[in-house]
Amino acid sequence: MTTKWTGVWLEDVRLDVAGIGGMAFRPDPSAELPERVEVYRILDGRGEPLPCTSAEHERWELAALACLDRLSRALEDFYWAHGGTRIEIDLASGRGTRWGIGRPRRWPGWERRTVERSARAQHVLALEVRRAVEEYRPVSAEIALRVAEALAARRAAMEAEQEATRHRRAVLDESAGRRVWRHRSAGPGEPVLVRRVDLPGLGAAADTSGDSVTEDQEPLTARELADALNALARRAESPVDIRWDERATAATEAECLAREVHLTFLEWWHGLAGPAWRPGPHGPAPVFVPPGQRSSAPRPSFGGTGMGGTGGFSGGHSYGGFGGY
Repeated sequence: MTTKWTGVWLEDVRLDVAGIGGMAFRPDPSAELPERVEVYRILDGRGEPLPCTSAEHERWELAALACLDRLSRALEDFYWAHGGTRIEIDLASGRGTRWGIGRPRRWPGWERRTVERSARAQHVLALEVRRAVEEYRPVSAEIALRVAEALAARRAAMEAEQEATRHRRAVLDESAGRRVWRHRSAGPGEPVLVRRVDLPGLGAAADTSGDSVTEDQEPLTARELADALNALARRAESPVDIRWDERATAATEAECLAREVHLTFLEWWHGLAGPAWRPGPHGPAPVFVPPGQRSSAPRPSFGGTGMGGTGGFSGGHSYGGFGGY
């Protein structure tokens, strides 16, 4: 059974009985004529999107057309019963033409006969409208239920997505607020080594050969680390070679996964440092702006909500061990 999508539109079909009856129409409250009838129109590409099978699509469409056709014929008969001479009504297409009905001739007893004739026509029309509505009701109820289910499913999916976004943001904020990050460089032009101080042992991405070492007095949060690395990138004459300890990136991904948040380290980093970072050979790297273009280049903004990016950094190369931390 093949499922397709169709568009459903609940249309209020107006029964203009006063206009059709013209000057020969006399309202009869006992006829209980509705002003309008609700019909679900099946419109591919428009209306409320609804899943259905091809057989359901055809059955729904034919039922609506049959109801509208029966109402059209009943309104035409209503016109003739009031003394009309020419009319064509097509409620399915919304088209129709008619000649107006003028004032009845004032022969003796004309008003009584006009009232009686209009009342009979209204009762006949009310009966035909009820029959058309009752015949259409099973299909109408079926579509109404399907529409309600589809709306409820979409609302539930939206709420679940919003809850997942809130949870992901909470996990991101919690992990980004921990003071566990340090970075160091052996000197100008040398790689910048980044690690987490809460992991035991020495990091795998490090360089112990440099004597000129700058080190933060205390561990940084991830956003503070992003500020510091971007400051280095803005002062550098060439792209900064940032080497992330692979254990730190893997641990960050694992901590998010333990909280049921599936993020690569680059996605995690983009979420707190903003999108002005690219996948580098050893982890996220700031986009390099040549010195001559920095006055007009926009400064990176941190704390964004982006979760884009590709690739993970739980594997990769090893570069010795961190020394002196």
